[in-house]
Amino acid sequence: MRRRLGMLLLIGLYACCEAQHPTVFFGARFHLQARADERTTVLRWYDDLARHSVVFLQLYHEAGYGAYVAQRLQNLATDRTRTALDEAYIERLEGWRVGKFYAPFGAGLLLNESVLAVQSPTRFAIGDLPMRVAYLYNGSERQQGLYVRVGTVRGGVSVGVGRHFGIDPHAFAVWELPERSRSPDGYDLLYGADYTLHIGSAAVQLEWLYSDGRRVQATHWLATRLSLRSLPLQPELTAAYQSDSAQLSWRVALQQRAGERTRLNFTLRGKAGTIEFVAVGLQGDL
Repeated sequence: MRRRLGMLLLIGLYACCEAQHPTVFFGARFHLQARADERTTVLRWYDDLARHSVVFLQLYHEAGYGAYVAQRLQNLATDRTRTALDEAYIERLEGWRVGKFYAPFGAGLLLNESVLAVQSPTRFAIGDLPMRVAYLYNGSERQQGLYVRVGTVRGGVSVGVGRHFGIDPHAFAVWELPERSRSPDGYDLLYGADYTLHIGSAAVQLEWLYSDGRRVQATHWLATRLSLRSLPLQPELTAAYQSDSAQLSWRVALQQRAGERTRLNFTLRGKAGTIEFVAVGLQGDL
């Protein structure tokens, strides 16, 4: 069924656009990473934050509709979906979206999974604040429920109610490497808050998340990301804390342009005082 999803969405877009022809883009996006630890060196077509290299087809129409289909070049071995389809959705530009896509909880710094969902922007009755509502149904033993975020790009609060949140390796990748399996039970209840602060040319992103479930222990997560884009090599520093294990995970990334649309990056990642690996990567678009 999921293999037909991309084609069905494209047919749906053409039906919305009637006889007019959309603008079509075909391309590739790369997140290639060579990692070295104390045991081995491996080359992967995704990075340690579970961002995939994909080939994609994108359509836009002047009536305000769009569609996107992306295929992964390498899937995660721990991903229970066992599909190489990364995203496939149709949308009203700056409006609703339906299909398979990354539905972030909060700002997405901690929890960001590719799921079958319907998402729509609306307004919160108190204060007329922007609100994003997403209904997820990824299968009977997978992510189901509702995500709601109230706030702006700068900051907001979020609630998630349902089942099996956080079971995919893309979840909490800033704290745990995506090659390591997540709990198959996942979380049933989520609360969160996020805030982005700009200090000169530096950007500081903060996110707190509380997760609980019937078969898992309640856990607090705290993550922060500091981006210094104006400095040489554009350093990015990320740290995440989980109360269940009382551990701090950290990541240092440096970038260097290797062309108009590509960048080389160097990554050092670890937990507490232990280095997990060093990596050299290539990121860009074709």
